[in-house]
Formats: sequence, structure tokens, C-alpha cells
Amino acid sequence: MKSLSKIFEWRKFSLPLVGIIFHLLKLLPFRNKKIWVFGCWMGSKYDDNAKFLFEYVNKNHPGVRCVWLSRNPAVVKQVRALGYEVYLSTSFRGIAVALRCGVAIMTNGLEDFGRIPLVGGAKVVSLWHGVGGFKKIYNENYHGKKLIMKKTVDLFFNWVYRDLSLATSEYTAERTMEQFGVKRESIVITGQPRNDLFFSNVQKRDLLSDVDVDTFSKVVLYMPTYRVSPNTHRDMVKDILDELAASKKFKDFLETHNILFLVKLHPLTSFKMDSSNPNFRVLGDKNVKSVQHLLMAADCLVTDYSSCSVDYALLKRPVVFFVPDEEDYLSYSSLNDAYGRVVKDRAKSVDELIGLIESGNMTPTNLLNDLFEDPSITGTCYSENMYRAICDRYKVEVE
Repeated sequence: MKSLSKIFEWRKFSLPLVGIIFHLLKLLPFRNKKIWVFGCWMGSKYDDNAKFLFEYVNKNHPGVRCVWLSRNPAVVKQVRALGYEVYLSTSFRGIAVALRCGVAIMTNGLEDFGRIPLVGGAKVVSLWHGVGGFKKIYNENYHGKKLIMKKTVDLFFNWVYRDLSLATSEYTAERTMEQFGVKRESIVITGQPRNDLFFSNVQKRDLLSDVDVDTFSKVVLYMPTYRVSPNTHRDMVKDILDELAASKKFKDFLETHNILFLVKLHPLTSFKMDSSNPNFRVLGDKNVKSVQHLLMAADCLVTDYSSCSVDYALLKRPVVFFVPDEEDYLSYSSLNDAYGRVVKDRAKSVDELIGLIESGNMTPTNLLNDLFEDPSITGTCYSENMYRAICDRYKVEVE
């Protein structure tokens, strides 16, 4: 996937042209509310909330024509092999369906539908790629004149423009309003479609088919967020992993308790790491078909500032916050108030990490669910909630 700097460089450079095209397309008179296009991760992957809602609507509501758009030929081949309708966003059919769709469902931004998104005039639904979490994003990081200037530019065109936004609780709805400058009435509390997987009957060995999990007593999944310190210019995650891999005490702990410590690196992480320790395994983004499958297979989650803890808490299993670089991280990055409300116990050393894994403390899990999961959606099908919200809001009549 492209680096963040290249993504933002393209967005900044192309904004005037893309904005004009997007607004002109609103004049098209022939959009069809029963044609829904889906995309995610700037068109590079088949994953996340869009994937799960796409498959759910395909299987349960055939009256809606669902089409996946991607700029990646490998993704097109993958989705087509599953029996679904999919096109390259730059192909004739991809362009045609983008111009006809009445609903466009994205995970990251309008670039999910192509570098020049042809969905102006369709109802844009944002499922996002991690509702909740602790890091401040978009408008939360702007203040004063800079915020006014950003909102002014956004009035012309915004790469994360949406007509409808997903939330999981009133707290996340409030955050969405602040982050993206949207009104409360444009936000629906539905839950994230990708988390429907957590309530399906899937065996652990099927979730981790390339790992012999039956030989381990417990799987501890470590999912650190991406970060490079501007103070030291070092990849902090690499430093943390190097320390863990070199720790004899941590190695002995894993072996004694027969624990598999499984590391899932962030998609933007550039380094590779091999480990000769059978109890310590590192997976790159390309080695993982679905993060939700990994989460579901884990008996305990270790993370830091990532929104994955919000998803994982729904499984009602222990969450451990491991933040050895917290002081440095807070010197250059901003966290919202949820961090202080949820992260009461955290590890900053290998010894503290071992202690929290051993404790099986459920307090962080309970605090996460209290803040990020609205009681009204507990036990419901999140994908169905989202489908109904779209149909009701935009009067999509399906036989």
C-alpha cells in the first residue's frame, strides 16, 4: 500500500480537479438507489467493514446489486473467484457502475472508489476502518485559524466526505461529529459490520490455518499501532519488538506457559522481522487475510493506542495495554479523553507486560464496552443494522 505521505501528496495536488468533477457528477439524473458500490483502503484491498457488509448484503438482500471497486487487479481476481461482481475502478464497467450507483460505501475515503472518485451525487456512506480508539484524527488536531481554514476547504471538497456515518455508541457519534464536522442526524449507531464475525461458529484452527495453534495453550495477539518518533526518527514498534525478542525472561515466560505470542504489524509498517523462537511469531500485513479472524483466534490482546481494542473487547476477553514509549509518544501525538477513561492499568516494561498477561484482568475490557458499545445494539447483527439504516434513510425499496 502507498505510504501516507504519498497518499496525502496526491490528495492535496489533485483536490481542485477531483472536487470539480465530484460536484459536476451530482447533476447526473440516472443514479439507481438499488446499485451499491463498495471499496476500502484506497482500492488496494478486500477487507474491513466494507467487505463484511458487501458479503452480507449479497447473501441476504439479493434485491440490491452490490459491486466491489478496486484499483488492484489481484483484488478483482480474488473477489471474482468468490462469485461476486467486481471491476477495476478504471475499467469501462467500473466507471459505468460508479456513474450509475445510488449508494457508495467506503471504509477509508473517497479514494476507495478510485483516484478520481466518480460517485458524486450518490449517497456516500462511511463505515470507517476503526470506529473508536484513542488517537485524535482529522479536525480534532486543528485549532483556531487552521481549523477554520480546513473547514473552508472542506466545503469545496473533502476526501472523507460522507452523507451517512457509522457509530457504535453516543460517545463515538460525538467523536465523529468533531472529527469530520458532520451533524448528529447524519450518524447512525449500528455497530461495525466486521464484528459480526465474532458471533459466528468458527474454530480457532480454521481462523489460523497456517499456524498449528493446537500445540499452544494460549494465543496472545500483539497489535501495535504504526508510529515513528519525530524526536528520535526511530520506528518505535521495531525497537519494542527487538527488546521483547531479546528478553530471556519473556522467552522463558512464553515457553513455561506454552503461549504463542503472535505479532500483527500495521499495514504501513515497512520493516520485516524474523524470529527463531517458535513461541514468538511476526506476521506482516500481507500474511493476514483478515484482522478480525486474528482477533477472534486470540485468547488475549496486547495493544497500545490502536482502535483494535474496541473491536476485541466485544469478545469479552482480556485486553492489555503495552505502552513503553508513552511519554515520547505523547510529546508528538494527541490522544482523546477515552485513553484516560479506559487505560487505567498499563505496562511499560517487559516485567509489567508479563504480569498483566498473567493476571487476566477484565477491567479494561469492561471499560471499553461501556464507552464504545451502545446497549441498544448489543446482541444484534451490525450488518443488518447498517443495511436497514441505509434503506430507511434513503428510501431504498427492495422487493
